[in-house]
Amino acid sequence: MTRSEIREAIQSLFAVFDAEVDAPTREHDLRLALDRLAWASHFVEGEFDPSAPSPDDVRTTPYEALTRRLGQCFPGLGYYSTALDSTDLAASTPGVGDAIDDLADIAKDLEEVLSRWETSEVDALWYFKLHFESHWGQHLRALQLHLHERAFRSKS
Repeated sequence: MTRSEIREAIQSLFAVFDAEVDAPTREHDLRLALDRLAWASHFVEGEFDPSAPSPDDVRTTPYEALTRRLGQCFPGLGYYSTALDSTDLAASTPGVGDAIDDLADIAKDLEEVLSRWETSEVDALWYFKLHFESHWGQHLRALQLHLHERAFRSKS
């Protein structure tokens, strides 16, 4: 996957938010966009750029505004059950996930990546990889599973 295809994968998520489509189509398109992002994560290479802006200097949408917007885009999404530690069966406890929070965290980190792309593609890719591995990747995987279950439960 090329760098431009990685950027297109990021942009495809935001295109889902802006599309004028019905709720089932939007949710389907969201699943596709999340799959593209997961696939793109395997091809991202970047280096830390010490001259790049600090995270405090990169403009992103405030979290509260983002969650309001996403709640309007996806009124059927909300809380779901999840395992809090899926790597240790003995220590795993049930928990609650929040699909809108997951999506907002993913979008906020990727909004930063796109903003960084304007000044340094290498820096943007480094932030993509860092944040995927340390933050939004887990949100993405949990949300993918939830959306997968929703899609196939609705067909039953």
